[in-house]
Amino acid sequence: MRENRNSKAKILLITEDVKLQDYIALILIGEGYIVNTYTSGKELLNNINREPFDLIIVGFSSPNINGLDICKNIRETFLLRQTPVIMLLDDNDPLNKAKSIYSGADDYIEKSLLSAELLLRVKTALWRMYRYKDVNPLTKLPGVSSALKELRSEIESKKHFAVGYAELYKFRRFNDKYGFSRGDEVIKYTAELIRKTLVEFGSASDFLAHFGGDDFIFITAPESIDVMCKEIITEFDSNILSFYDVEDRNRRSIIVKNRKGGLDTYPILRYSTDNAGHTGIKKLRKKV
Repeated sequence: MRENRNSKAKILLITEDVKLQDYIALILIGEGYIVNTYTSGKELLNNINREPFDLIIVGFSSPNINGLDICKNIRETFLLRQTPVIMLLDDNDPLNKAKSIYSGADDYIEKSLLSAELLLRVKTALWRMYRYKDVNPLTKLPGVSSALKELRSEIESKKHFAVGYAELYKFRRFNDKYGFSRGDEVIKYTAELIRKTLVEFGSASDFLAHFGGDDFIFITAPESIDVMCKEIITEFDSNILSFYDVEDRNRRSIIVKNRKGGLDTYPILRYSTDNAGHTGIKKLRKKV
């Protein structure tokens, strides 16, 4: 696997044709996109839960890549199920176009039209995602509408499930002290921590959403919820100090000016369930 980094959206490219892969990657990198590449469907599926992407481009068919199967797997994976997919087609066969859409692809492009249409298709797919889909622009996670839809689906399925709600204690005061930019870094770290925890201890059918601010919700199996909450709290407590200045880190608190001009002291951010008066990770179970 090869990876190139820049400042724009992150794109996953899957094709067995190395020359074609290099050609597409060169065009995308030239536009400032981050491009991760795979040449094997098996390798991809083994690593599909590792990190989120903004867009996926996959070859329709080759000896080691079945684009239709990959697309179906993407739609069944909580981390990528809302990610737009563009299928690379060898020709203008209408049947293959139909198969691509029915497998879950959002769009397709013929290889002969790459030079003329690739960037247009990519930019259109990304624009549609941010314009129409319920995606948080900071964490790239589903938002409130998607979470409500997922909860309704779980309830209607009559299966057992558990819901975890995560909110940082006094996060607003952290923003008052350090500003929104550093606050955003904490939010992105938190999103990645919860995502990795779901990947490690849950399954592909789990769900994670970001309501905005410091509010997250995740859905998993009842037998997994306790270990997930413990893991999130432990890892967060172990790493959160790295976001503080040395003085505040040593004091284990921040001092913030209040509206009256006085100084208030607030503890280090935490996800904690040891105080009933504070919102930490709440475990909500639905058993039918």
